[in-house]
Amino acid sequence: HRDLHSFPTRRSSDLADALSNVDVLDELPLPDSQPCIEAQPCSIVYQANFDTNFEDRNAFVTGVAKYIEEATVHSNLNEMLEEGQQHAVMLYTWRCCSRAIPQPKSNEQPNRVEIYEKTVEVLAPEVNKLLNLMYFQRKAVDSFCSEIKRLSHEEKRKDFVSEAYLLTLGKFINMFAVLDELKNMKSSVKNDYATYRRAAQFLKVIADSQAIQESQNLSMFLAKQGSIREELKKALEKIKNFEDLICDVINICLIMFEQKTYLSPAEKHMLVKVMGFGAVFLALGRCQLNLRQIGRAHV
Repeated sequence: HRDLHSFPTRRSSDLADALSNVDVLDELPLPDSQPCIEAQPCSIVYQANFDTNFEDRNAFVTGVAKYIEEATVHSNLNEMLEEGQQHAVMLYTWRCCSRAIPQPKSNEQPNRVEIYEKTVEVLAPEVNKLLNLMYFQRKAVDSFCSEIKRLSHEEKRKDFVSEAYLLTLGKFINMFAVLDELKNMKSSVKNDYATYRRAAQFLKVIADSQAIQESQNLSMFLAKQGSIREELKKALEKIKNFEDLICDVINICLIMFEQKTYLSPAEKHMLVKVMGFGAVFLALGRCQLNLRQIGRAHV
C-alpha cells in the first residue's frame, strides 16, 4: 500500500498567469474576408432646452395660424431685445477717448492735419457705434409702436393677449428707459463725438448733404436729454386706445412684483422701471390703475 500523498500532482497555474494567457488571445489574428456592415453603437443624449425663442412655432396647425404669427413676432421682439442689451453694454462701458488724443494748439501748427487725420481714424469706429444706436432706437420704436397699434385695435382687444407677450412689451419699455438714461449720463459720449465732428469738418470728411444731415441728427440725439423717451411718447400719442394696453402691461408687472414672481434683482428692477416709465406714457385719467399700489412699489 502506497501513501496517496506520494503520487505526483499536476501543476496548476496561478490566477495571474491565467489572465495573462487570456489577454494574449486579443492579439491573435483572425482573418475574415466578410465586410463589417454593423454600425458603431451611438449613445443617446437628451438635453432639455426651454430657451428656443419660439423655433417650434411652425408646429401649429392652420386652424390656429394666428398663434404662428404671434410667435413669429414674439421671436423678432426677443432678438431686438438682445440687440438692445448689446447697445446698453456699449454705452455702459464707454470710456472717453478724446482726452487721450492730442489737440492742435494753434492753426499754424505743422502737424495739425496729421493730428486731425489720426483723430478721425481712431474715433470713426466708435462714432459708427453711436450711429448704429440711433438707427436701432428708431427701428425699435417703430416695431414697438406697430405692435401697440395692432393690439390696441378695437377688434384685436377682444382677443386674449398672453402674459408672456405683455411682459415682452414691458421689457421694451425697460430697454428704452435704460438706453435713454445711459445716454444721458455719459458725457464722454458727447465729448468724443464733438472731437470727431470737429476733425471731420476740418478734413471735409462729412461733405455730402446726407452725411451732414445724419451728423446733425446724431448730435441732437446725443445732446437732448430724454430723446428716446420723448420720441416714443410722441409715437404712442398717435395710436388710438394705446393706454389700455399700456395699463395691461403695468398691471401684469404690478401683479408679478407683489407676488414676488421674479428670480433675480434685475428682473425685480425691470418690473419697477416698467411701472414707472409706463405711467409716464399714460394719460392717467383714462387708465384703470391703482396709484397707491404703484406707490408701495417705490416707483
